[in-house]
Amino acid sequence: MTEENTAKQIIEAALFAAGSTVTAETLMKISGLSKKEIARIVAELKEDYAARGSGIEIADLAGRFVMQIKPEFAEKVKDVAPKELTSPQLKTLSIIAYHQPITKAEVVEMRGGNAYEHVNELHERGLIDLKPHGRTKMMTTTKLFAEYFGIASNDSADVRNKMVEIYRAQGGQSDISSFAVRKRLAVTEMYESVMRMCGITNYKVVNPYQPNETDLQILEETDILVMAKGYAEKLGELNPPYGGAVLEMSSTTFGDLIDDIKLIERELGEDFTRFGKLSKKEENLTDLKELQEIYRNKALMVKSRASPATEMSAKILGELGIGLAVDGILVSPDYGTSGSGKKIKAEGVVFPTHKSQSGNLIKRVCEKYDAVIGGLREIDKAERAGKKEKKQDETQKEEES
Repeated sequence: MTEENTAKQIIEAALFAAGSTVTAETLMKISGLSKKEIARIVAELKEDYAARGSGIEIADLAGRFVMQIKPEFAEKVKDVAPKELTSPQLKTLSIIAYHQPITKAEVVEMRGGNAYEHVNELHERGLIDLKPHGRTKMMTTTKLFAEYFGIASNDSADVRNKMVEIYRAQGGQSDISSFAVRKRLAVTEMYESVMRMCGITNYKVVNPYQPNETDLQILEETDILVMAKGYAEKLGELNPPYGGAVLEMSSTTFGDLIDDIKLIERELGEDFTRFGKLSKKEENLTDLKELQEIYRNKALMVKSRASPATEMSAKILGELGIGLAVDGILVSPDYGTSGSGKKIKAEGVVFPTHKSQSGNLIKRVCEKYDAVIGGLREIDKAERAGKKEKKQDETQKEEES
């Protein structure tokens, strides 16, 4: 067999296996031939099929080639041909394949009530698997699905690219972004107020630190988890381990809250407006920066030098711009351990750390700052009073002598 015949057979086999149009570029990649050679071989194949009076023809559709039943025979063989999926069914299947594993409830939310019928049809045809998942069903595609669409690899990127192609082909260009980007958000109770600052309302509250069965189910279905900094490593110890993105946040200072909002905006990117409100976010960023400035101005009234007992203390003093000294007034939180595990005695100026998970984070920062500034100013006041009293005593002694 000559190389010419082998190349011709490869092109013919590729057109047969595809079951739909194939680009010249794809055939070039498969055969190693040039575009000109591909066009020549396809033309020869067209002549071959026409010459032997075959019921199959090869059509050239502006650089895309397809092997198909001749129109005059299509009606006669329709009963033995595999039933094609409808456009709505294909859209539903595309979403399942792109986002798998995905629950039936989520697909219905994205596609509407008709998705129930689509799912039943897809399951009956063996294209998807259904497994119980709480009160709904978790869906994944099958081996038959990959064969049906000619996807050689189970690699998620290959599947997703194919599904986007199918979805667009079914008239889904206008809403392709909402199809392709499905980010399910979950947040710990403490950081709910950050979500509100971003105008985000579509999220679930979860406890990833000591999760119960419900929390584990939420985590399994979560794409982006918002939680306190320093706990992300423990997520790998969960059963099943959490596999989505983690946004670690801090809430000690106004600067932390500003960074938290920007982190969410950066993670969601162009899709931020699908979840939150830009106007709400900008309004809260402005408010936080104004509060920063207000408290820095208040801190200018503090004359005493401070000594931070913990990393948290240092962050607060740093944002307020309060001077530091080794022998300064100790500033410490109301808990007993530093980040390194060192025991801390709450003395000097003590600020609240709010052990409860719930509460407004802006209000919490204000309470910390008020405690630090107020405590240091009280010490300043006491020192001034002491100096004044001492000076009066010295003056009185001079007069008596």
